[in-house]
Amino acid sequence: MSSKSPPPPHPQQQHHHHHEQQQQQQLIELPPHSSDPEQELPRVLLALQTVYAPNTSSSSSSSSSGHLHHAHHSDSSSSASAAPFGRRDVADRYLTSFQRTAVAWMVCDRLLSNDAPTTTTTTSTMIAEDSTLRTQRQFFAAQTLHAKCLSDVYQLPVSSLPSLRDSLLNHFIAHATDNARAPYENRPANKPLVTRLSMAIASLAVQMNWDTCLTDIANNVLLPHPELGPAILELFRSLPEEADSHRLVLVNNEEEELWRYRSMLRNSSNIVLGLCERAILSSISQQHNPHHHQLFHSVNSDVATIEAVLSCLQSWIRIVDMDPQLLVASSENSSDSGSSSGGSSSSSSSSAVLLPWLFDLLTDSNRGGFELAVDVVVELLRTYPSHRRGVEGLVRAIIPRIMALGETPSQPHPQQQPNPNPPTRSPFQKSIDEEDEDGMRGYCRLFTEMAESYLSLILSHEEMNQAALVELVLQCSSIPDKDIAGITLHFWYRFVIGLEELEPFEYRQIKIDAFAPQLTRLLTICANLLRYPVGVDDMSPDRLDDIEGIRMYFLDTIEDCCRLLGGELVLRAMGDSLQEECRRVASSSSSSSSSSNDWHGIEGYLQSIQAVSMYVPSDEQRVIPFVMSLITQLPGDAPLLRATACQTVGKYAAWLGLQPTYLQPLLPYLAQGLSIPKCAAAAAVAIREICERCDSLGDTVLQLYDGIVAAREQHRTSSVGSGEDFILDLKNELEVLEGVCKAVSNKLVNEPSIINHLAQPIINNLKAIATSDIAASPKQVSAEVCRLTTLIQYLRLPPATSHHAAGTLNRSDFILSLMRETWPMLDAISQKCPRDFNFCEKLCRLHKHSLRECGPAHYAPLLESLVEQTVRNFSTSFSSPYLYLASIIVSEYGRDPAQSQLMYEMVANLSSAVFGALRTTNDFIAHPDVVEEFFFMIGRMVNYCPSPLVQSSLLNSLLQCAAIGMKLHHRDANRGTLNFLENTVSYSLKLRSSTTLDANEQANIVALEQAILTEGQPLVINLAQALLGDLPAYRLDSGSGSIAGVLFHLNQLCPELLMQWIQPPLTAAPEHAKSAFLATLYNRVARDEFNSSVRRFTAVCERSRKRDGLSMDTRVAA
Repeated sequence: MSSKSPPPPHPQQQHHHHHEQQQQQQLIELPPHSSDPEQELPRVLLALQTVYAPNTSSSSSSSSSGHLHHAHHSDSSSSASAAPFGRRDVADRYLTSFQRTAVAWMVCDRLLSNDAPTTTTTTSTMIAEDSTLRTQRQFFAAQTLHAKCLSDVYQLPVSSLPSLRDSLLNHFIAHATDNARAPYENRPANKPLVTRLSMAIASLAVQMNWDTCLTDIANNVLLPHPELGPAILELFRSLPEEADSHRLVLVNNEEEELWRYRSMLRNSSNIVLGLCERAILSSISQQHNPHHHQLFHSVNSDVATIEAVLSCLQSWIRIVDMDPQLLVASSENSSDSGSSSGGSSSSSSSSAVLLPWLFDLLTDSNRGGFELAVDVVVELLRTYPSHRRGVEGLVRAIIPRIMALGETPSQPHPQQQPNPNPPTRSPFQKSIDEEDEDGMRGYCRLFTEMAESYLSLILSHEEMNQAALVELVLQCSSIPDKDIAGITLHFWYRFVIGLEELEPFEYRQIKIDAFAPQLTRLLTICANLLRYPVGVDDMSPDRLDDIEGIRMYFLDTIEDCCRLLGGELVLRAMGDSLQEECRRVASSSSSSSSSSNDWHGIEGYLQSIQAVSMYVPSDEQRVIPFVMSLITQLPGDAPLLRATACQTVGKYAAWLGLQPTYLQPLLPYLAQGLSIPKCAAAAAVAIREICERCDSLGDTVLQLYDGIVAAREQHRTSSVGSGEDFILDLKNELEVLEGVCKAVSNKLVNEPSIINHLAQPIINNLKAIATSDIAASPKQVSAEVCRLTTLIQYLRLPPATSHHAAGTLNRSDFILSLMRETWPMLDAISQKCPRDFNFCEKLCRLHKHSLRECGPAHYAPLLESLVEQTVRNFSTSFSSPYLYLASIIVSEYGRDPAQSQLMYEMVANLSSAVFGALRTTNDFIAHPDVVEEFFFMIGRMVNYCPSPLVQSSLLNSLLQCAAIGMKLHHRDANRGTLNFLENTVSYSLKLRSSTTLDANEQANIVALEQAILTEGQPLVINLAQALLGDLPAYRLDSGSGSIAGVLFHLNQLCPELLMQWIQPPLTAAPEHAKSAFLATLYNRVARDEFNSSVRRFTAVCERSRKRDGLSMDTRVAA
């Protein structure tokens, strides 16, 4: 044999070989699951070891799994069965399918036992690995049992549920006890496992309607095992959460049982609160006497108990509608807390311990449990707002405690004897002084949430020192951290809305005046928070977008204040602050060479002034003149400042229109801004807004645009690019062009040459592109089409009327003339760029605006050419914009009898092209946009020009095509298909209900009913499968084009046929839901009731599918 190595394979051959290997690997079938736990358990262990094996590739996993397998089974047949589990992806798929099987109940029960089989190892490394694997497999088992208790309980006989509950409780006790010993043995506790077991027990409790679960667990688990107190609280925390889980699927879909169980939780709230109280007392007592036996006792019990109590309280307050009186019971009954029962006694004194302990945690943000305590109080405030009945006692208990966290005790009067012990800082003030972010965030949440929840008290006519709470929220708003300050903004929004809704007007004004000083200070605070951070010029675009998003919220708050205080007052406050900031910057410029960077404050105040523009009168003479004079003096090396200045000019365009002396120096400023990338967009929009409001700028802005065109053309001819990489972005240029069109429109009748002045450069460029042998870039072509569209949209000539004098230029004549001149060029270019989607979209948009701006009657001479171009271009490109254009044509000309045949021919030709391209299901999937626009076009044809379509054989083909299109997992394609079907059936129903039909309409009825009779059954089967969840159901009952809409109209049109077609596919539905839905069809109820019936039916089917593990991810309720 030659020693010479064979040549390496070609890279393409390597790739092909690798692809074939991947396909072969993907074809590996999963081994079947066994119903015998003794056979299934070793397979699951093998799969778990492969999945959780550290640093194991799919090719090397087989050796490790083989070792595990040898420890259990040495026979050759079992060894062969272990082979598939050497691959991690196969093992993962096996475990996923295993979780849905009935045998998983017993296998997972075995896995949770500490004596479950594992590898036989001797070295310390292997022992550690086995311990890790045991932890992972036990969590997998608990996770699986939790999921099955939520949705797979139907796999078990009802009589076996108590034994399952007892087994889960035994596992819970064993692992919770192991966690309690972990600190003594200097090892980590497995808290996630105990948490997951708690969730499984809680889910099973709902399924069993275990209405004595709280007392049973307290007496039978906690009392004999006091060291499990934190774990028991974790279990109690899970009870309401699992009852509220959207993943919960009851065995018989009995909603009444679920409501009874939730009612049981509410009635048993005193047990949970009593248990929490005992845990707190036990922890406090242990701190003072650590050797004394307590009900709750474990190493580090203080931290563990605090976290467990707070988590449990948060869950019950958030989900269970507890009686607020339980939280504010009098302290004189606190002796009841010493009951020997583990938790079954009533908690009539919870507030005697719970509330003081809870708020004591909040006095120090560095104490353990502070953040959880904040969460609990926030839930208290949200659940029990002041306008709710029966919460008065709780509100009285909470208000002074929260206020004490923020208010500093007042200093003595100067004439009084000074206090030798000055008042200490409040916890809130301390967190501000120490820049404690966690503390500031927590207190800000508390004060803001209380202000929102107790808004009815703040707005009350009774004096309760409400201003103190508003003052605390205002202090939170002034925190420099924008994320923390932003927490308060929703309160200010609701506060403004609440003040606006007060009645009568006199009382409303009294309240507004009372809070006006604080609202005025809020304005300054928001303006300061608008400042850009240092180094903003070097930030990434994404980070800058985030900053702008935050700034928008503060600007909204300033605008909200305008509605209460009035635009002039707000503008005056912002103007005074701006002038003060300008004086500060000016004074610092004399002593610092970096004054050009000190622009952030000025920019923030300009942004604020811009935000209130709609509330400022057009004759304002105090602030706006100063602002407009200031703008041209601002530093030119701060593009973000310049962008805000340009925006401010645009927002006050109406004011500038009445003050032309201020406008003249600003135009060059805006024009210069167009050449600066970061402020070009703002400058372009400002120019457009000024052109809309100032009639005298025609010549000026026309010269400005001429400069833009000249610079662009020079750039095009002097560079290798297309010219569309010019520094002024096309979007910004179109903004300027729109403004120019609006500014010169009032001069067009007397100076029609302006039209040619604007249009000729575009026409010249289109002609050059159409006749050139060198293909132009699609970007350049699309840009010229966009410019042409802008002229047609915004050059406002007088409309064509019968009273127009001969020879006078009108809007329709202008558009027809322009389109006739450019038509050959556009036609030629469309054939040069047949498949560029962006160009197709821009060209169709041009035709749409031309047709609508000109009017269908005046555009008629170009109609046949437009139809011919639309059909030809779609057949060549298969681009959906041409179908959208056809829809527009149908909506404009469909009701004209003279054009009905042309409309049908266009639709028929487009349909032939669609049918030719969409031959398989994969073709439909590859072109969902075509499916969407095609069926929307057909739907419009049915609405506007039905007769030639429904009397042709094309209708049957369209219904067959729709039967495929409605199966697509694409929202818009599905909507277009259903829109066509609903339009078709409703049109037939409309004809049937009419009392006067001509011969043509009678023929339409016959043709429609024949088509529905022939093609209706597959459509109804698809609709039924969508309700069951086997097909996508993006639109159940909303808008035009929904499943409920099609079925409702079919049931009105042909109820017997619909009942005959829909019953077979509904056999898979739950019997009680199917019977109720069929009864709705039989009774032919009103549309609203029918929609509700459809939703109820799909909800039951969805729960049934979840229970069977077949839930479809694509179901989206519209």
